[in-house]
Amino acid sequence: MPEYDAVFYEAFQEEESVLREVLPENRKYFFTWKTVQESNHKTPPSSIISTRTQSIIPLDWAEKLSAIITRSTGYDHITEYIEKASNKKILTAYLPDYAARAVAEQAMLLWTALLRDIRAQEEAFKTFNRDGLTGKELRGRKILIAGVGKIGGEIADIAHGLGMKIMGVDIKPNHQLGKKLDIDYVSFEDGLSDAEIMVCALPLTSSTRGMLNYQLLSRMPRGSIFINIARGEISPAQDLVKLLKENILHGVGLDVYDHERELAAVLRDEIPTASFSGAAKESLEAISELMKHPHVIMTPHNAFNTAESVKRKSLRTAENLRVFFDTGTFLTPIDRSI
Repeated sequence: MPEYDAVFYEAFQEEESVLREVLPENRKYFFTWKTVQESNHKTPPSSIISTRTQSIIPLDWAEKLSAIITRSTGYDHITEYIEKASNKKILTAYLPDYAARAVAEQAMLLWTALLRDIRAQEEAFKTFNRDGLTGKELRGRKILIAGVGKIGGEIADIAHGLGMKIMGVDIKPNHQLGKKLDIDYVSFEDGLSDAEIMVCALPLTSSTRGMLNYQLLSRMPRGSIFINIARGEISPAQDLVKLLKENILHGVGLDVYDHERELAAVLRDEIPTASFSGAAKESLEAISELMKHPHVIMTPHNAFNTAESVKRKSLRTAENLRVFFDTGTFLTPIDRSI
């Protein structure tokens, strides 16, 4: 028999605290901030596990698992696991939309900080010198939002309130939202050539993986800003380094990264970059360059992390578990037919 009713990996302190308050009672739970691979668990301590996006679930666990809940809006990592797993009957769930506003506000934080060269301002404080610190205002600035879904819509709402000129790219334009927020839906080609700021809010799919590469982003005006709060795999780090070196991009703001699991291992566990190879090593080396750049701001996949969104996230996780314990189904199952 499994040791626990459910096990939560990648549960940081604040999240664990809220989860303990709202999870169904009279059940036995285990929490760890570690990923599955960092936990050194040889077998699953429960048939029900919950992760975020950095855990690598062993394929030999599949026959012992009945359910996986990813505490994230993106779920490509779970569908990829099920595709490879021998047990296709594992039920899966995700948490749609719980952090859309939080992530959108992080995007605004990043582009505003870059427009005002906040890193240079912090450094200049040491000498109280204001030379070379002239920034740019937001009103009237042209912003291109790639992916005008829940998060992209919230970004547009914020940009509209700030008086920015909004362009949107989406395979299914929401014209009602566009009318409300003055979004001009355009093609990538037209939008990129005019955008002073671009925000990636695209889902990760086979067609968007690597989409925002050097060839595409080099169409942006010189001195523009690129923000990614979606998935790191969409915009290769090596290409961003090149765009900065050629002064096509003035600034880059990132909350997500390609090969994020390996990056976490390097930064959190101090595993040497040299221990990796191939695409992972190339990406890690590029990210190391970005970390040193004065016009790059990088945050640790933390855009979702507000008190409000953590509460929503924990409540929706608890609701899914409660329904699963009662009925064997989830409230927000992953659609694996897509």
